[in-house]
Amino acid sequence: MFFLRRHFRSQLSYYSTSTSTKTKTYDGPSSSTINTQVANYLINTLQFTKDSAISSSSKVSSRLFTPQKSDSVLHLLKDNGFNTCQIKHIVTFVPKLLLCKPHKTLEPKIRVFINLGLSTSDVVSLIKRNPYLFELGLDSRIVPMISYLKMVVGSDEHVVDIINRSRWLFGSSALKMYTANVMLLQSYGFSNDQIKKYVLKNTRHFTQQTEWLAVKMNWVETKLGVSRDSSHFFRCFYSIASNSISNMEKKMEVYRRFGFSDTELSMLFKRLPYCFALSEDTIRDKLRFFVNELGYTPSYLVTCHTLFSLSLEKRVKPRNQVLKILKEKMLVSPNKSLITLVGYPELRFQDYLRQYEDQLPCLYETYVNSIR
Repeated sequence: MFFLRRHFRSQLSYYSTSTSTKTKTYDGPSSSTINTQVANYLINTLQFTKDSAISSSSKVSSRLFTPQKSDSVLHLLKDNGFNTCQIKHIVTFVPKLLLCKPHKTLEPKIRVFINLGLSTSDVVSLIKRNPYLFELGLDSRIVPMISYLKMVVGSDEHVVDIINRSRWLFGSSALKMYTANVMLLQSYGFSNDQIKKYVLKNTRHFTQQTEWLAVKMNWVETKLGVSRDSSHFFRCFYSIASNSISNMEKKMEVYRRFGFSDTELSMLFKRLPYCFALSEDTIRDKLRFFVNELGYTPSYLVTCHTLFSLSLEKRVKPRNQVLKILKEKMLVSPNKSLITLVGYPELRFQDYLRQYEDQLPCLYETYVNSIR
């Protein structure tokens, strides 16, 4: 062991520091796994630190490593637009890249992504998320996945967006699962445009087993009574697709505690699926105000479902306060509805307030300050 340590120090003689500096203890790979030639190469060519060079060298076979091949790999990356910092990141993530056949194995795969529209920064991020990317078959794995995605979403730009937001897109079963999930949506009557919209918004859902999506669609159809033949089905499914069934059940229970029946919940869901995309706390806060303070019934809230889509603090409560003042001063009818006032766009509502400036000079200013 002493001989190996001394041998390693002699190979990396330029690491030595002044005698006044204490030697740091390195808790990395054992000296038997350290490839000193690779470590030296990483320090000399890419300015790796000693520790990072040692760590990376342990992942590269000394039997297969040659400086000449590695030089070709680095030159190829540079010729394809990668700067020194990006190349260093790539080699840090995937040290074995230094062993690739640059023109036969590496360049064709890089060119596929660059020609598709990924920037060099995108490619670095992609490699970081998929360190085994360059070990995958170009024609058996990478190109088929890209081609399928383009068929589904229609443009290179959209495919680039999906790639940049995905983690295991090129996994061994990714294409199979994507295909199966798209076919499942088609079986439920989703149009190509609807599938495209869903893929672009929730691409990670398509690398799940089909049962994952099927359970949710079945829940929408059976639990909430929204037929797959209904024009509402896609909107309803789309709004809750990122929620787990258990979370959805908890949200429904919140509505039930405020008096909603299952029939009213189904009607509310069809009219405004967004109501079920809200968090439990948000639903609870809104219902406390609408039911407990304003006295609205569930049946009324079903017909005035847009209330759920409005900010409680920035729109509903401030305008309700204005309406209370106007009614107290008998400037509007006692039957004046809040739903009408909250429906006004902001500028229109402020114009509405200005007509009361003579009777209530501070009303407009007070309202504007309350929503800041």
